[in-house]
Amino acid sequence: MELLPFLEEDAVRAIPCLAIYGANASGKSNIVKAFASLVRIIKDRYNPKDISPNKLHPHNDITSFSLEFLKNGRRFLYSLEVDGMEIVDERLVENSEIVFSIANRTTSFTALATEVYPSKKLDTIFSVECLDQQRLFRIPFLSVVGKNYAGLNDSMTVAYGFITNNLEVYPSNNFPSFFGLDRLANTNSDIDTQKSFDDIVTILRKLDIDITRMEYKRDELGKEVKTFPGSQYEVSISNKMITATEINSYHEDVLGNEVQFNFREESLGTQRVACLLGIVLTALKKGNILVIDELGNSLHPYLFAEIVRMFKDKRYNISNAQLIFTTHNTDIMDQDMMRVSEIGIVNRTLKRGTVLKRISDFEGVRNVTNFRKQYLDGTFSGIPHSYI
Repeated sequence: MELLPFLEEDAVRAIPCLAIYGANASGKSNIVKAFASLVRIIKDRYNPKDISPNKLHPHNDITSFSLEFLKNGRRFLYSLEVDGMEIVDERLVENSEIVFSIANRTTSFTALATEVYPSKKLDTIFSVECLDQQRLFRIPFLSVVGKNYAGLNDSMTVAYGFITNNLEVYPSNNFPSFFGLDRLANTNSDIDTQKSFDDIVTILRKLDIDITRMEYKRDELGKEVKTFPGSQYEVSISNKMITATEINSYHEDVLGNEVQFNFREESLGTQRVACLLGIVLTALKKGNILVIDELGNSLHPYLFAEIVRMFKDKRYNISNAQLIFTTHNTDIMDQDMMRVSEIGIVNRTLKRGTVLKRISDFEGVRNVTNFRKQYLDGTFSGIPHSYI
């Protein structure tokens, strides 16, 4: 297996994964929540109830998001600022050129303006479609153009598509049992679902999970049912259609006979691995950025390391996918797999809040250094200093 030291796109190098470490309550999860909040705002609208400002800084009511990303060799910077009521600043920059900006409702649409959509008409679109019934700026201009005017400006179409389609963020790791399968299949087609199921099972068995084979069946129950199926099924509702899904796994007993289990009878760790594989394979297939909190929950350290390794393995990561995750598991630091640029340490202070710093930013640390020991010894901080 050949590990990827970095991803390369048009002479720009990026890391395939970033592991975020830190003490409890240092703000690791807040980083993932920030990603999730930005994606939710762009997909829908700004709801002040979805934002949790820093209560230790009561005089600072501004929450700022800034996302820099590469897409098709183009470098974008999207920024958004909100207060306790509405959006106060929004702008998009491509290759150092401003595509649009809105600051305290003062718009700058010069770079967007065309004969069909002059600046005055764009101002009208902003006023009518970005302001809600209370005349509060709640819907990002990027969202309005991305959803309703896809042909207006290519830069905005690409940026909107990246944030809504290529950023997969999971601030909670309590996934429904079949979420990973549905995510990978991304269709109601039985053929696509079976193919996705087979892909998950193939990797699951490579991870030395003691399962001889697996099978699934899915039944459409219609829009109304008087009696729900038994507990071995998972029932879901999509487009007002009720669907029942059952997954069975098989093991050999002491006599060598095959014994059927409902997949819900498997350990929580096995169920979680199967679901995670669907999510991971989706990101690898589409070249997405997967951001997930507490990736290693309920996983054996070996399985956890193998899932991370898939993003660094050229056999699996052929589309430049990236993985960003929080964890307390330090085993991957000690397996000649992670580079110093791929490990971030989170520290929190009252004045600065949560600050992330990669190990590569510390002086005198190289990839050959045993940075797991240094981390646990407190060289980079990011660990609790208990005194029980």
